[in-house]
Amino acid sequence: MVPCASSAVSAGRCGAAHPKPPQVTTRATRDGDATACSSSSAVPSPRPRRDYGALFRRAKQSGGNDKCPPLFLAPMEGLGDHRLRRALVLSTGGFDEACREFTRVPGTLSQGAKAEKLLRGIALNGYDARELMKLESNAGMGYHGTENDAGQRVEQKVRHAHQSLLAAQLMGSTPELLRQCAFVLATEGGAPRVDLNCGCPATVVTGKGAGSGLLRDPYLVEQCIAAVATGVRGTGCAVSLKMRSGFDDRSLLRDNLLAAQAGGAQFITLHPRTRKEGYTGHAHWDDIAFAVDLLDIPVVGNGDVTSPAKALRMLRETGCAGIMVGRGAVQDPLLFRRVKHAFDTDGDTLFLSREEEVREIKAFLNAFAAEAFVDDTGHGRESSSSRGGGTTSTNGSSISSSGSSRTTSPNASPTTGSNNGNTRGRKPKTSGELENYKLGKLKQICKYLFAGNPGLREHVAEVLNASATRSAKDSAESDLSTATELLERINVLIEKHWRAPEDVLVDAFSMRGGYENGMKAAR
Repeated sequence: MVPCASSAVSAGRCGAAHPKPPQVTTRATRDGDATACSSSSAVPSPRPRRDYGALFRRAKQSGGNDKCPPLFLAPMEGLGDHRLRRALVLSTGGFDEACREFTRVPGTLSQGAKAEKLLRGIALNGYDARELMKLESNAGMGYHGTENDAGQRVEQKVRHAHQSLLAAQLMGSTPELLRQCAFVLATEGGAPRVDLNCGCPATVVTGKGAGSGLLRDPYLVEQCIAAVATGVRGTGCAVSLKMRSGFDDRSLLRDNLLAAQAGGAQFITLHPRTRKEGYTGHAHWDDIAFAVDLLDIPVVGNGDVTSPAKALRMLRETGCAGIMVGRGAVQDPLLFRRVKHAFDTDGDTLFLSREEEVREIKAFLNAFAAEAFVDDTGHGRESSSSRGGGTTSTNGSSISSSGSSRTTSPNASPTTGSNNGNTRGRKPKTSGELENYKLGKLKQICKYLFAGNPGLREHVAEVLNASATRSAKDSAESDLSTATELLERINVLIEKHWRAPEDVLVDAFSMRGGYENGMKAAR
């Protein structure tokens, strides 16, 4: 049993003034009523911003287990940011919901800090619930490489994603501060869902008790998710939790799962590796099946879904209610659509012709370049009328949640003014530094895109050796290039060598391996 009583959550670190969220006690919730646990017998539940119950019921509507379950794009710090999300929506699409990478909630506040103002700024920094719903203004821009049908295809993908608000994720270990941030996201940010991160394996995070560090204490897991549930109560915002199988081992898996449910999570996502395992080896899907049998709430499976065959096998072997894909979607931007096609056709792997696939992949790559080359530094942006809602400027460009008009030319250079991007708020020193930043974003995506592709794998070094400037650290083989030149070269390589991706392990192209003694470089 979970070593925490129901009364402990309301009287513990969350503070007695904050009532405990109602617990989930009926198996009907797992079968689709994912909104039930946010209700209260005393106060009628508001209409949910996203009907997750209907989303999870989708896989059962045909009367079998092979109807495509909901597909989620995983939050990936440092990789799955707004650039990737927007590029996928503007090109290949296919996922049902995305979640923003985690927002770090501090463990304590400095003496004299204005808590409300500080936590509001932390919670809303960079978050825009309507991020993917405002892209229709970009339709028809004709990204490089998408040929004459770009406008039509972009509009189609935007319409598909138009109803999908962006979920938010918090990472921290202090219940009261998590509660306040969740409240801000639900009330001011308009979040459809606030997720608690219990999965990040980085030592800098777990050393402070957050991320997968929470899994060492199921009691604290329950307190933290209960605090999030309390913060969003009465808003129509859902609560979820993403976790690993454990910290060093799986001994507390059952306790942590039950703690998440008791604390008020409406569904959980399980990545069945421990923190110690990092991203190495195979994900232990038996842990997902165990969670499905144990809990009365939906369980979303995550880990090693890098092909339609693996998605089908995960569903059949675990009975999970949904599937979350992370790095596999960067390896193959068409993966979500391949998976849906496989479910709809009983495993048929024939999807698009090679020419059609090439066009789709180039559309993704060039949409990503258009996003990445703008950067997060505020170049050419305007003010938004409201936080989190966004507007459209008179010239038709999209307005970000920070109140900025995003230009879309792949040749645009980042400028100063923000600390959200890799420039960390500092002023770029040279044009070479700006080019290397843009080159770096292309390399980051192509490392994954090429590694899983049998036709492109041998060209990885050609892309990674590109550099705008040569320093003492650069090898003699470094190829001096601008970002635009490298983008054109990558398009040519895709045109010539693209083949349907192979099924590869995540750690075959991850920069991180195990976390037994801190972060280790990949082999």
